[in-house]
Amino acid sequence: MVPWQKYTGRTVEIIYGDRSGQFSKRRIVIRSVQPAFIRAYCMERGAVRCFAIDRILAAQPIPSPKQRELA
Repeated sequence: MVPWQKYTGRTVEIIYGDRSGQFSKRRIVIRSVQPAFIRAYCMERGAVRCFAIDRILAAQPIPSPKQRELA
């Protein structure tokens, strides 16, 4: 179980399976987290979208430029 709340305001890359069974890779900025959904700005679609948590197959936080400098 991913602690989604800690990624609020951060960019995360996800692999997402939609209702029709299609998979996509999305880069999202998480705005809020509900029990079953994440509300996020989707960079690929250029709009705010809701993502069902149970359809997120993989997730990887994207380090901010400041975090990359520290690495």
